[in-house]
Amino acid sequence: MVGTPKDYGIIQLNVTIYPEHAKIIEKILKKEYFKPIAHRSTSEIIRRALEHYADFLGVKLDNKS
Repeated sequence: MVGTPKDYGIIQLNVTIYPEHAKIIEKILKKEYFKPIAHRSTSEIIRRALEHYADFLGVKLDNKS
């Protein structure tokens, strides 16, 4: 995976996703999802999704040790 370094240690990733996944993200950001969410940005939604997937796969993350 290749990213573009930005300010403040941020890495910008360009991704291609399925349209149905984009619709899910849109619903979350528009508060059309039935569960409460803690964050209001796509970046935070993706971060949480990656953390859940890592847990599912059994990947040990540095910040979870």
